[in-house]
Amino acid sequence: MIRSLIMALVLLACSVSLGFAQQSAMPQAKAKPAGEMKLKSFTGKVEAVSAADATNGTKSEISVAEDSGKKLTFLVKSTTTIYGADSNAVSLDKISKGEKVKIKYDISKEGVHEAVSIHVIK
Repeated sequence: MIRSLIMALVLLACSVSLGFAQQSAMPQAKAKPAGEMKLKSFTGKVEAVSAADATNGTKSEISVAEDSGKKLTFLVKSTTTIYGADSNAVSLDKISKGEKVKIKYDISKEGVHEAVSIHVIK
C-alpha cells in the first residue's frame, strides 16, 4: 500500500513538472526597449497648436500638414523634446501656425500619433 502511494506521488510530481516545463517553453511577447523603437518622421507646416487644459480634460497637441495636403495630429507628451530653428530647446507655446516642423513620432497601441521630438525648420 505504501509502495502504491509513493508511486502515485512520483507520477503526480512528474506530471506537474512536465506541465511547468511546457508552460515555460511557450514564447513570451517582449516589449521593445526604447533604443529599438522605430520612429516615423513627418514634415510639414503647423496648422494648430493646443496646450493641455486639465479643467477641460484636453491634452497638448500639434496638427501638421504636408505640402501634399496630408494632415496628422500628434499628442505632445511631457517627454516630447521640442527644439526651435536654432536647435535650442523651446516650449510648445513658442511654436506658431505656419512654421515648418519635422516631427519624429511613434504610434501607440491605441493608434495615437505620439510626438517624440519636434524640430522647427528654417
